[in-house]
Amino acid sequence: MQQFEETQKSSSKADEDNAASNERLYGMLPKFVADVMKTGAAVEPRPFKCLAFLTADIVSFTNLSSKSSAKQVVSLLNRLYSQMDEVIDSFEDLYKLETIGDAYNVVAGLNTQETSTPKDFAVSMIECAQRFMEIVRNLDMSDQITDHIQMRIGVHVGPAVGGVANPAMPKYSLFGDTVTITGQMEQTSRPMEIHVSGPTYELVQDVFDFDVSEAVPILDGKQKMAAWWLLNKKRKGHSAHGDAAQ
Repeated sequence: MQQFEETQKSSSKADEDNAASNERLYGMLPKFVADVMKTGAAVEPRPFKCLAFLTADIVSFTNLSSKSSAKQVVSLLNRLYSQMDEVIDSFEDLYKLETIGDAYNVVAGLNTQETSTPKDFAVSMIECAQRFMEIVRNLDMSDQITDHIQMRIGVHVGPAVGGVANPAMPKYSLFGDTVTITGQMEQTSRPMEIHVSGPTYELVQDVFDFDVSEAVPILDGKQKMAAWWLLNKKRKGHSAHGDAAQ
């Protein structure tokens, strides 16, 4: 009887460990990638015809961090990113790629390629961007040297190639011009503005109102792409996420 109980406990512990391992894996990787890795198979590089990307960056973060204590910087980023992570988790088709310092990168469409459209991805990403801005406006800054921060956001849609670059320390990465252009959309954005590329605008112009931006140089600096400033959501229109922030 004792041996049976010990066997049951051992089995239960193994199940708990396996569940915890699966939860960590799904937290680190897109679902379709985690499902492959669980089988022990290699994750092959995958081309995507269209994904939506977002890059968000804190304005003058280097200057702020140089005047703040290490505790203040860590507290600020933890508070900000934890709220932004909650926004990501509320969308079915959003996935946080990585945070590098104060840069926060998101992609839409990895898990819903077969069930949603590029327009859905773009709408979700813009709604996400709006909610990020709301977080920044209402962020608790009581322990900081300034009473507010500002953020720049760039959004772009296009093709990309995804893959796990280092299976020993798995992280899903995306590559291609679309990723580069998204970064440039953020870099050329104004503080507390959402800078939207021309291809994104074409997908969602019936959902949101925009104001035209100056042409944005991309890649080698010679080719230019039309760009737009997001204003607000139209009163009636398609939404990929119900009653997201207006």
